[in-house]
Amino acid sequence: MFDINFSIAYWLSTYYHIIGVISMIVDLFSIYLILFKSNKLDNFRYFLLNFQVQLNFEKNIIFREHDFQISCVFTDICVTFLFQPVPLYPLLAGYNMGIGVRYGASLHVGIACITFLLCYQIGSMIICFVHKHQTIAGTLKKFNIPKYLLILMFAYFPAYTVSVASIYSRLSVPESLKFEFVATTYPDLLPEFKSLPNFSIYDFSVHFKIFIIYAITGGSIGFIVFSLVLLNIIRMLSQLRLKISKSNYQKHRNAIWSLLAQFATSSTIFLPPIVCSFVILLGFNGSQVIVETFLVLACLHSLINVLVLVVTCPPYRKFVISLVRKS
Repeated sequence: MFDINFSIAYWLSTYYHIIGVISMIVDLFSIYLILFKSNKLDNFRYFLLNFQVQLNFEKNIIFREHDFQISCVFTDICVTFLFQPVPLYPLLAGYNMGIGVRYGASLHVGIACITFLLCYQIGSMIICFVHKHQTIAGTLKKFNIPKYLLILMFAYFPAYTVSVASIYSRLSVPESLKFEFVATTYPDLLPEFKSLPNFSIYDFSVHFKIFIIYAITGGSIGFIVFSLVLLNIIRMLSQLRLKISKSNYQKHRNAIWSLLAQFATSSTIFLPPIVCSFVILLGFNGSQVIVETFLVLACLHSLINVLVLVVTCPPYRKFVISLVRKS
């Protein structure tokens, strides 16, 4: 018998509401900083905010400008307000307590949306690094990423993001068959599932295992691309230092360190899905508490990200310090 707590997690719902409000405040503040306090960051600030497609054949560059900060806002809204997921691990099941329940949105729909946004954030951050790479390479007049590789990246990240969310959306046990599936697979837990306000459940089939392998493999490819781009940026920075003024060099260096810091803090929201994948594969008792703990930590993502953004970016840091001194 699995050790699962089926009592309604009101404490987790309360936490979602509190951290959701805090996250919205800091997210809006970060957007204000990017829009109005980024004069010294030139057009790079829009790679933290805007979403558009740009083709530039003269400089042999093709890339997609991804939103990162706004995607954080949508992720926070989905997790802390719309769905508020509650896991029932080690079973592949859970329920939601957000306002989306009033409109018939199941946990499965919520996780599919959150999965899309998480993959989108990964791609957005990597493209930020690619853009910075091309900017530095353009200054040095060498090390530009070939056009065909940029086109491949442009196609890969949206394709991976859409495919992961689409494949996941087809894995849930249909609503009309949920209780029949529980009665057949977990007959002793049927009364507990009937006591829940709603729930989604999955069959740990070959298709689900293939999905996990596909998602991890695709994410690993993205991480390899990120690592290669970052290593080349570090190599270029050593050469760039001799070709431009100290102030311009410092601007490029600050942007890279700020991105690195944000990428590192993003692990607070990317780590829980990875942990959940291993929990699913191992299926041991007590995993419900582990997953809930990682969910609580993941919700701190926006707060930590904005703190890092302010600390690592001089214009934002000076503005916040000035606000503190005035108060």
